[in-house]
Amino acid sequence: MLGNDLRTFLGEMKQKYPSEYVEVEKEISGEYETTAIVTKLEMERRTPILYFKNVKGTNFPVVVNVCASRALVAAGLGIAKDDLPQTYLHALNNMIKPVMAQSGPVQEIVSLGDQADLMKFPQMTYNNIDGGHYISGGIVMAKDPDHGTYNCSYDRLMVKGPRKLGIYMTPGRHLGQIYEKCEQRGKPMELAIVVGNHPAWCMGALFIGSYATDERDVMGGLMGTPLEVIPAKTVDLNVPALAEIVIEGEVVPFEREPEGPYGEFTGHSAGALNRPFINVKAITHRKGAIFHDVCGGPHREQLLMTTIPMEPSILHFLQSNIPAVQAVRCPAPFTLFVSIKKTREGQAKQVLLTAFAADMLTKHCVVVDDDIDISDNAAVIRAIATRVQADRDLFIIKKVTHDELDPSRENDIPASDKVGIDATAKPSLAIFASKPKVPKEVMDRIKLEDFVASSPKRQREPFPVGSSMGD
Repeated sequence: MLGNDLRTFLGEMKQKYPSEYVEVEKEISGEYETTAIVTKLEMERRTPILYFKNVKGTNFPVVVNVCASRALVAAGLGIAKDDLPQTYLHALNNMIKPVMAQSGPVQEIVSLGDQADLMKFPQMTYNNIDGGHYISGGIVMAKDPDHGTYNCSYDRLMVKGPRKLGIYMTPGRHLGQIYEKCEQRGKPMELAIVVGNHPAWCMGALFIGSYATDERDVMGGLMGTPLEVIPAKTVDLNVPALAEIVIEGEVVPFEREPEGPYGEFTGHSAGALNRPFINVKAITHRKGAIFHDVCGGPHREQLLMTTIPMEPSILHFLQSNIPAVQAVRCPAPFTLFVSIKKTREGQAKQVLLTAFAADMLTKHCVVVDDDIDISDNAAVIRAIATRVQADRDLFIIKKVTHDELDPSRENDIPASDKVGIDATAKPSLAIFASKPKVPKEVMDRIKLEDFVASSPKRQREPFPVGSSMGD
């Protein structure tokens, strides 16, 4: 297991995989420029960690792309890329609770009350439609007022002044439910925003599952060791001792201010609406703190950060209810592919209904037989093309709670139609139309290099066995 904080992780990546870690000396602006560099690299199918040492208007360096590839995240956990799903499932079955530390470097510098100033941090604007500066790489921590269970989540945060942040809480998600409970009591919701997180913390915070699950326990399971926490200075919360920055504050009940617009992971803008806001009470940080950022918009890091934990979380839920489920894949926003070893008629539709219950963000779900490689989008499309009759295999559930960020929804209602597609062979794979194949003895006998010259391969730094930076 590698170091359990961000800066140790970055040091390990710099030393072991220098081609995937880039330090930028030239001064750069947080106004669009970091996003422009990320965009240009993605056009070349490159997603290295980028450490910007000189950011205009601030003394804090900015790091992006910490979780921009499966291989980077896997390297942070000390495993191979192909072992990520199983490692995550193991963590869910072997959670480790946080432990209290006596002190932590995240409180080396403490600014309370009027001394707290968000404007000293890098002011990040990602896209031309963004309504202002945003903090998008912070984990928001809050706890249930009844049971004390912590919730950790990523929520976009609009900088509205030195001590005020707008916040978008997805309706129906756990943080929003905690806030609703606080509003019912007429009390503010205390929270802490943790900036500068180890990849294991990122993946744990994005767990999709029971309201009663404390995501900090998932972080511990992924690290194989407890998350060390210390009491915050002004709110009744324990925060990671080894974080880079912690912003403490509270969301007052029943008050709203405009937040947005913001370019989202969907590739579209979520418009400005009146939403809750955070009054900042304190800021603590390490000496020489690193500002960990996630580029807003449909960029690789934002998409993968959600996908990596989403797939094993949903698989865990589905397999707990239906053992026939073999694998899941999230190929695009709001979309889920599920592979099953079908044993009876109607089983695929049972899986579809269970998948919609597993995650409210699933809007389109396709179930295929286990002979289909669900990591190959073309193979899934062929299954839809050749194994589906719409009147028999497609169903729609009208107006189900969904994400406000879906740009196709109507009349600003946070609900969407759910579409299920049974793309399994009917009545069974065993007696469905045969697939054409080259005879096995011919495939074994033919050696490609005897007939076609191999193409030169681009040299890369080696990642752990089973990994590649292509994903």
